[in-house]
Amino acid sequence: MISDEGPQTGTAGGILLHRLLAAHPPEGLRVIARCVPTIGDPLPGVHYAQLLTPWAAFERSRFNRLKRSMRALGLVPGVPQATLDRLVGDFSPDLVLCVMQHASYYDAAWSFARCRNLPLVVIVHDINDGFEPVLPWARAAARRRDGRFYRFARCRLCVSPEMAGLCESFYGARGDVLYPNRSPDLAPRAYDDSASLRTPGTLTLGFAGNLGYGYGTEILRLLPALREAGARVVIYSRRPAGPYAALAEAPDVCDWRGFVPSAQAWSAIQRDCDAVWLPYPNPAGSMEQLFRYHFPSKLPEYLALGMPVLVTGPSYATGAKWAIGHPAATVFSPAESLPEFSRLLVRLREQGVLRRALAEAAWSAGEADFSPRKLEADFHSRIEMAARTGLVEQAQELPPSSLPG
Repeated sequence: MISDEGPQTGTAGGILLHRLLAAHPPEGLRVIARCVPTIGDPLPGVHYAQLLTPWAAFERSRFNRLKRSMRALGLVPGVPQATLDRLVGDFSPDLVLCVMQHASYYDAAWSFARCRNLPLVVIVHDINDGFEPVLPWARAAARRRDGRFYRFARCRLCVSPEMAGLCESFYGARGDVLYPNRSPDLAPRAYDDSASLRTPGTLTLGFAGNLGYGYGTEILRLLPALREAGARVVIYSRRPAGPYAALAEAPDVCDWRGFVPSAQAWSAIQRDCDAVWLPYPNPAGSMEQLFRYHFPSKLPEYLALGMPVLVTGPSYATGAKWAIGHPAATVFSPAESLPEFSRLLVRLREQGVLRRALAEAAWSAGEADFSPRKLEADFHSRIEMAARTGLVEQAQELPPSSLPG
């Protein structure tokens, strides 16, 4: 694996990779990434090595767009093959795996795969050109270069059907869907627990995870509706800051409990809450493209708790689209107006039979689409097929002088 991020438990993306590769024999995996895990657990027995890419300092400077623009034109040196050979050592891989995140790293994976004549498997969680913007004059070149990389890959695993469709329109090649995988240790609570409120007379919603990407500001916007409905929200996240710092200053309706390990947060939410909440910002503003194509890893975990799942926000968001398509398992509302959202909360508060039915259907629907056993088996079958079939005829070849590295 040559990638910006490797499997480890310290970041959201690293956790997903850690789960996917946990059952892979450690002697059959070597991870070469931007950082060797220090804040999260690596995969036991797996060798990790740090890869430093040329001109990396420019990524942290005011010249970051210029540097990426020059990369798009082939003017930034890639990682030398000698460096990759040294990090790989005597390990003899059958394929190369990478995440399409941070171009310097997936360029290195692409270069190594070509030089060793190995199939490349790429995981696509986000639209990288949104996270690594270039100057206007380099946009077309960056898209073309990423297209050659994407088409070269033998297997392309996209986080949602929408992401697969977008990448096909961008790069001219089909991708497969691999939803984010939840922890296999999650188990539903007793469905009858949802028939009664954890705090009599009060509907308690649970939220766990990052408050960024607009989630925190949307919770803040809807706090008056929670207050009107006699509801409250329990939040497990790092201390609110910036535009949503006021969440910590509304103790009557917002119970902020800080950051704890995910297993501890899920257990406490099952114990103390009546439903879980995915609050997309509406309107999404600058986050619209992200929400249209990325899939929230939070949703598969919510569905595994054996609790009602509430999704609010614009209907084009991938998590909202999934909820709309599964009305027996989730409650969806655009929540554009505070009175509308308040009425929905009152309905959930007063109808214990509805809450119990939602809890049971949520688990069943989640298992159908997001079973960690099925997703892991699908991932391994696809990489094994890529290793067996090897390279395919490429849609477009790069001249040797423009190969990354």
